[in-house]
Amino acid sequence: MDKIVCVGKNYAAHVLEMGGNVSEKPVLFIKPPSVLRQVENSEIASVALPKNRGAVHYETEIVLMLGEKNQIKAVTLGLDMTLRDQQANLKKAGQPWEIAKVFSNSAIVGPFIPIEEFADFATSEFQMKLDGVPRQKAQSTQMTLSPLNLIQYAASFFPLLPGDLIFTGTPHGVGPVLPGQKADLDWGPINFSVAFE
Repeated sequence: MDKIVCVGKNYAAHVLEMGGNVSEKPVLFIKPPSVLRQVENSEIASVALPKNRGAVHYETEIVLMLGEKNQIKAVTLGLDMTLRDQQANLKKAGQPWEIAKVFSNSAIVGPFIPIEEFADFATSEFQMKLDGVPRQKAQSTQMTLSPLNLIQYAASFFPLLPGDLIFTGTPHGVGPVLPGQKADLDWGPINFSVAFE
């Protein structure tokens, strides 16, 4: 894997939730592989949250793994963790988001399922619960740009390589997470949990 491509503003309801314009094109940014944390199926992974850096928000997303010729090789569910206070300040200053997006364990993914074993992923609903309470629920048909169109869009800006990951954007329902809370993620054959410390 060379990089993690992340997409912002790809679900209309989330754009409105964040006070944005639905007609805007998705935002693209990069995370390095060094921030990736992979969790196995049925595992409860302990993840330390950044200290003294303001509010930390979860963003549940479908994650694509690319194969040859920018084809989707496998999929999973993931969390794009965000330092929301810092992101808000960066937006106001017209600066890039990386300081708010790139930190240890800021890209959390579950087990990757080969695309041929999860053929109906596009129409399968995913869900994230925080301490047992449903917070995010969606499917890829609600995206502004579909997974295949997202790959084409990203490829128009970045050289995509086999093994690269694409976080496809988050639906509405994002919010803060605190030490002691647990997120449960479920999508078809994928289910895992993250216990925040």
